[in-house]
Amino acid sequence: MERIRPLPYRVPLVDGESTGSFVTRLAARHGQPVSHLLATVGEGRSAADVNPWQSELYLNAAARQRLATLARRPLAQLTGALASLRDEHLLPDGSVRGCVLCAARRGVLDPVWLIHPDPWHICVQHGRFYDIFGDDRSPFIDLSPGPHVLRAELRRLQLVRQLGPVGRLLVADAFAVLAHPAVHLTRLGSSRTAPLRLLPTAITVACRMARLERLRLDRRLVHDDYRRWCEEARSDLGRQLGMVLGVWSERHPPLQRSPLPFTRAARLPSRRYRQPGLPHQPAVPEMAPVDKLTCVSWEILAHGPRPYG
Repeated sequence: MERIRPLPYRVPLVDGESTGSFVTRLAARHGQPVSHLLATVGEGRSAADVNPWQSELYLNAAARQRLATLARRPLAQLTGALASLRDEHLLPDGSVRGCVLCAARRGVLDPVWLIHPDPWHICVQHGRFYDIFGDDRSPFIDLSPGPHVLRAELRRLQLVRQLGPVGRLLVADAFAVLAHPAVHLTRLGSSRTAPLRLLPTAITVACRMARLERLRLDRRLVHDDYRRWCEEARSDLGRQLGMVLGVWSERHPPLQRSPLPFTRAARLPSRRYRQPGLPHQPAVPEMAPVDKLTCVSWEILAHGPRPYG
């Protein structure tokens, strides 16, 4: 990778300034178009300048460091002034290629890259799996030999539509359950196709979790319900998987019951499930990958030079 050289002049920092505004000022001070500066900060070309009055500019960790180097500022100083460069607003490090067939239907023939929480993406319409390891020779994996994977992805999308952030958390927890050593399955990040091999089972587990979590968030569960749920899980999914689901359920204890009796008329709408209960955080970051969303205490990613999940 080419070494980034600092620009000759520093521009003053303004607390609370947008990154788009700062980059615009930095480029103007050096007589450059913003697109030229962004091509140095990022990778590839920027098609147009940033309009700091209408949009904000977000970066991943590597691009943020390059901007700090260009601006001749310590990273901590830059993030202290520019709020959108702080860790909670960083984009994922890997970009996932978008489906070329979906893009072509809209008249887009250039490569399209997605901002995506996980480093893989499944196009259910065209049956293709894209990830950060795809290249021009092998940009996607054809899923026509594996219709069960597409069915699982459709179930995942339906679960998230129904439960919102709670659905995303349950999918993350399901992948984490499959990563427990007692289950003896591959881990995310161990190979390019690991998500494909794990997804059908993970969604079956997530839907099983959803039965319990819906009732828990309605404050309609007592400990005997957990016992019955765990026994059914062991019977249907096997002893090892049922045992790990029992460990997961212990982290999701019953919430305090509502003082009012639960009746059909008082049934809460589905949006009630859009906010998780403990042990998960009330706000679910949109760009957090599954390994950052799960509540389990064990590692769910394979260890390697570039694990992903």
